[in-house]
Amino acid sequence: MSDPVPATRSEVLCSAWATPADVPDQYRELVDDPTWERLLLQASEIMWALSGRRWYGGGCQETATLRSYPPQAGRGSWPYDASWGACGCARFGSWLETGWYPPAPGRYPSIDHPDPVAIQLPRSPIVAVDEVTESGVTLDPDAYRLTRSGWLERVDGGHWSTCGDTTDVTYTFGEPPPEAGVQSVVTLATQLALDATGDPRCRLPARVTNITRQGVSVSMMDPMDFLSNGRTGFYLIDLWLAAVNPDRRPERGHVWSPDIPTTIKGATTHVP
Repeated sequence: MSDPVPATRSEVLCSAWATPADVPDQYRELVDDPTWERLLLQASEIMWALSGRRWYGGGCQETATLRSYPPQAGRGSWPYDASWGACGCARFGSWLETGWYPPAPGRYPSIDHPDPVAIQLPRSPIVAVDEVTESGVTLDPDAYRLTRSGWLERVDGGHWSTCGDTTDVTYTFGEPPPEAGVQSVVTLATQLALDATGDPRCRLPARVTNITRQGVSVSMMDPMDFLSNGRTGFYLIDLWLAAVNPDRRPERGHVWSPDIPTTIKGATTHVP
């Protein structure tokens, strides 16, 4: 398996929505490429938030080690998903990064929490599962499948081992925005660059509410009021935001149902 190409990272995004190559030629020389990358990432984070946190960008890869217990306070952290189960190694113990807790002379098969036959990975949306290893041996890709709903399901009759850190899943995740989202980021980043360089072509709204000329005062509505409505003040950008997030929701909705079947050994799975 070839090494993935590193993506531009931020605390919230997988990658920026646009690259310096997307910037129009008449603005490209305003700043250097590293500055463009920073401004495009800033604009991407803003557009991601205003559009309902839907597009995380593409090109990110992660290796998740299947665990039997979620992160514990003060004991480090790792990617984890609740579909992996809990206390799967023994009836009265958990496998933490520092060892078995509580201390026990050995591991005992669990009756209450057997290994699952289908799991979900910590990040989404999943683009592809690149490699799965069990105890250092690469698992045949025909032994599992990625469902449309994002579950990684064993189809060879086996089960996912979540005990002892023996199973690693390397996968690609993220989703690029639509073309209008890319152009919105470029537009916003360009305005940020114009503002940073003092270019008179900058059209970022200014917070002017009172103007006095020759003894006449005129009060104007604060042009920053649009921010309370989740908009930017640029017509084409706000037109796209109104199309993809008309209700100005802070994030996309999530669906949970108690009727979703369990995916542990011995249970019937209905993963579409």
